[in-house]
Amino acid sequence: QNYPNPFNPATSIQFNLVQDGHVKLAVYNTLGKEIEVLVDKNMPAGSHKVEWQATDISSGVYFYRIVAGNFRDTKKMILMQ
Repeated sequence: QNYPNPFNPATSIQFNLVQDGHVKLAVYNTLGKEIEVLVDKNMPAGSHKVEWQATDISSGVYFYRIVAGNFRDTKKMILMQ
């Protein structure tokens, strides 16, 4: 899960990779529209931390989705400006 949540205007998303591979981490609104791609590249195994600066984004509920190999996960986060 991202931390802090709710957040204003920045939050950190931490994840661990068990093996090297391509990672895509993107933020979506409640309608499923992709708002921003935070990561879309090959990354080494290990612990990673990505920060999202949502300074130009409206308050509300957003989702981030991480895809790494066969792993896929979606989490909810709340932006309070």
